[in-house]
Amino acid sequence: MWGGWVLNASPRFVPGFWVRILAVANRHRVVYGNHFWTNSFPTVIEPLIFIMAVGWGLSKLVGNMDGVPYLSFLAPGQMMMSAVFTSAFEESYGAYFRLSVDRNYDSMLATPVGVREIFWGELLYTGFKGALFSSVVLGVLTAFGTVHSGMAVCVPVMGFFTAVAFGSLGLYAVRVVSNLNQFNFFISGVVSPLIMFSGTMFPIGSLPTAVRVVAMWLPLYPMVALARSFTTGIPDPLWQAHVLYMLVVPASMGEVAVRLMRKKLIQ
Repeated sequence: MWGGWVLNASPRFVPGFWVRILAVANRHRVVYGNHFWTNSFPTVIEPLIFIMAVGWGLSKLVGNMDGVPYLSFLAPGQMMMSAVFTSAFEESYGAYFRLSVDRNYDSMLATPVGVREIFWGELLYTGFKGALFSSVVLGVLTAFGTVHSGMAVCVPVMGFFTAVAFGSLGLYAVRVVSNLNQFNFFISGVVSPLIMFSGTMFPIGSLPTAVRVVAMWLPLYPMVALARSFTTGIPDPLWQAHVLYMLVVPASMGEVAVRLMRKKLIQ
């Protein structure tokens, strides 16, 4: 009310939910792009060093595994491990700094972006990174003669969902740690065992029955199994279950992570 007149302010335009998520993801992309080569070098080079050092060394001794040369057996696991490393570190150490040191999330909340969009934007961004790096490793390992099927072009899809799953685990860690040093428990006690027991270096069928049953439900195993089917051209008998797992479990893990981080951010 002013001078007897009622002033009706026009409502502020608020972008849609997906627009806000994409804005958050794009923000991280721009920041990451400023130091792209420095940040991406370890993620790409470590799986390649592993495949050369361990793969070349053991392939002469092992020969074939599950009907394919050992190098070809190892390759899909290394593709997924590139997605694991980029997402686990991005959403643990990276998210911790954005939350507690740089206070980036506080700045985002001053915009139309809410808590839900912030962390789904985080997971979408890390999913794209997982797809990118698994694609790069796929390309390099194809040059090594480890890929035997044109269906390998689908591998980045597994990289995307692998990154979302492990990015969610990283956010779980951020929710509970009180300092950076405690992430050592997350990397050594969570990420490393998940890699070792998910069929990346040997078939889980060689594990004890109880361990094998648990391994089949780990977030990395179905992704590695699908990637191996696509790179070798040998269908996995459980491929339909793996696809269903891939579509449902990472999204569910992401939703839990977003809700946990909401409590962390507004406490």
